[in-house]
Amino acid sequence: MHREQIFCLACAGLFAIGSMISSGETGFLGDGFKIARTGYGELDREYELLVEGLSDTPEKLVVKVGARQYTEEEARAVFSEILEEIPLLICGENQSLTKVEGDLKLIKSIPEKGIKLSWYPEDAELISYDGEVRNERLEKERSTFLKLVLTDGKTSTAYDLPVTVVPPSYDEREKLLSDFGEMLSLEDERQITGEELTLPEEFEGRKLKYRREPDLTPAVIFSLGIVAAVSLAFKEKTEESARLKRREAELLMDYSELVSKLMVFLGAGFGIRGAWEKIVEGYERSGSKGALSEEMKISLGELRRGVPEGKVYTDFGRRCRLRPYIKLCSILEQNRKNGGRNIRFLLGTEMSEAFLERKNIAKRLGEEAGTKLLVPLFIMLMIVMVIVILPAMLALN
Repeated sequence: MHREQIFCLACAGLFAIGSMISSGETGFLGDGFKIARTGYGELDREYELLVEGLSDTPEKLVVKVGARQYTEEEARAVFSEILEEIPLLICGENQSLTKVEGDLKLIKSIPEKGIKLSWYPEDAELISYDGEVRNERLEKERSTFLKLVLTDGKTSTAYDLPVTVVPPSYDEREKLLSDFGEMLSLEDERQITGEELTLPEEFEGRKLKYRREPDLTPAVIFSLGIVAAVSLAFKEKTEESARLKRREAELLMDYSELVSKLMVFLGAGFGIRGAWEKIVEGYERSGSKGALSEEMKISLGELRRGVPEGKVYTDFGRRCRLRPYIKLCSILEQNRKNGGRNIRFLLGTEMSEAFLERKNIAKRLGEEAGTKLLVPLFIMLMIVMVIVILPAMLALN
């Protein structure tokens, strides 16, 4: 079975399993016609059922089953448990709610228990609704409270959590920067009616100088230009290498055809030069623009200009830069010098080897193409798995 067929069957199986899981078709109807509810705080779920007995034929109905809810006593018990844990849950990086220096983590829900939380600070300028603690200008600790409302959707209860906010603890450098920032704010307020803000020349006995931070944008742009230039050079080199590789593959694929044509024309009584001209004329009639036809046209032009045949064939093999062509040119040159008694035998042997090599090249190219197709196939498989499994997991949760 081909890999594409296996891939299609695997995708179909995954889609089928995912559809069964997401639609709840994995045995949701228990003994005694019971349907399990979703957990506390989860979403309601709809089920498609075939009901028999209502009429002569089974009727298709959609039954909506609500999520499970607490009784009032259960809800208050859960609220009490949460109230005991909540100081540790919202402390963030603070040690406790009796010494709050950094921001609080005011969580909005506890999904595993199906409870939602709402927060209402007594002093929103000191502690925001998101838990941000604004104690930069606080000189001494201050007591306040957070009003917490717990609800499961039906039962609600409010609690007051006492909180003590303390001034931030700075090291010497942080305190200096904080004081200097406050002083700049006061200067800005004092000079608010002027056209400019005059920065102070000294602070706490320290002489001050100001300068703008260097703009690194030009350097970044220039660096990107260098990277682009290097990438383009590398791209050109890669493209040139790929072009040469394609040319070599094309020449190797056409080699067996060239040897075969030479054998035919030599067997018909043509000399090597005449056979060469006939092959080139065939390329011109067919409008071929391949690498082999172009190289042979160049060689024919050299022959017509009076370049010695030996040099023409040698240059042809050197331009092709492949061992089979160099060997062929050697056979042609040997035949030109010693006569053509063995040339048909030599070309026949070369043609057999050329067709075998062409078969191997075609096989290798097919394997490379199949290997390249595996990457997009695996990517598609991963995408399909995410599309199928993610909704199923969300539905289970």
